[in-house]
Amino acid sequence: MLMYESLPIIASLISSISRAGLNVVDRRQFINTSICPMNISYWNNLLPIVLMAPFALFSPAAEYVVADLISIYVVLLALLIQLVAYSFGYAFKTLRVTDIAILSKSADITVPAFLSFVGVYSLHSGVIWILPAILMMYVLSAGIQAAKRSSWASIVLVVMLSLQGIYSFFAGFNSPLDAGLWGLISFAFAVLIWRFIFSFLFLIHKYGFTRAFKFPEKILTLGGFYTRGFLTATTQITFLLAISTNQLMLVWPILNTTGFMGAIFAYLFLGERLYARDFLFIFLTFLLTALVMYLLNYEELDPLFWK
Repeated sequence: MLMYESLPIIASLISSISRAGLNVVDRRQFINTSICPMNISYWNNLLPIVLMAPFALFSPAAEYVVADLISIYVVLLALLIQLVAYSFGYAFKTLRVTDIAILSKSADITVPAFLSFVGVYSLHSGVIWILPAILMMYVLSAGIQAAKRSSWASIVLVVMLSLQGIYSFFAGFNSPLDAGLWGLISFAFAVLIWRFIFSFLFLIHKYGFTRAFKFPEKILTLGGFYTRGFLTATTQITFLLAISTNQLMLVWPILNTTGFMGAIFAYLFLGERLYARDFLFIFLTFLLTALVMYLLNYEELDPLFWK
C-alpha cells in the first residue's frame, strides 16, 4: 500500500531527472551552429515511438489509439509541439540550459494573460508585469550579448510555447486527468506518431526525400540517439503516471524542479558556467509563475464567454 501511494512521487522525481537530462542532451546536440534542428529532430522522434509502442498497443490504451490518431485536435497539437521543438533547437545553439529554463517560463505568463484578455478569466491586470521581470532575469542570466544573438530564436520560442498553451486550453487538453492513465498513454503515443510524420515532411521539404533514410552519423552519435530516445520515453511515461493520480499537490513541486536539475546537469556534463545568481533567477521565476497559476486556479471562468 505504501509503495502504491509513493509511486506518483517516485514517477515525478524520475520524470524531472529525465526531462533535465533531455535538456542537456539537446543542448549538446544543437550547440554546433552548423547543425539544422530539422535533421536531428526527425531522428529524435523515431526511437520514442518504438519504445512507447508496447505500452500503447498491448495494453488497455490500445482501444483509444485509433480515435486519437484521427483526431484533428491531436494532429494540430502535435504540429505545434514539433514547431516548439524546432524553436528549442535553435535557441539551444546560443543559450545555456539555465537560460532557457528561465525564458521558457514566460509562456506561463503570456497564456493566462491572453486568456484574461479575451475574457476567459478575470485575472488582475498587474499579473502582466511579471512578464518583464522574467525577461529581465533571462537577460541578466544569459548576458546581453547572448540575448542579442538569440533574440529571434527566443521570441519564436516564447510565441510557439504560448500558442501551444492557448491551443491546448481551447482544444480541451487543459484537463488531462479526465482521460485516465491509459487514455493519456494513447494520447501521448498519437502525438509522438504525428510529430514524427510532421518532422519527416519538414525534412524532405528542406533536404529531399533521401535524407530521411540516411542516419546523420557525422552530427548525431548512436549514443546520443539512444540516450535521447530512452529519456523521451521515460519522461512521457513517468510524467503520465505522476499526473494521473490525486496527489498533484505533491508531484507538481517535484516536476517543477527540472530547471534546477537541468542547470546542475549542464554544469556537470557540459561544463556550462553556473553562478549563485542562476539559482536565484530560476527560483524567482518559478515562484512568480507559481503565484500566477495559484491566482488563476482561484479565478472563475467568465460564464458569458461560453454562451
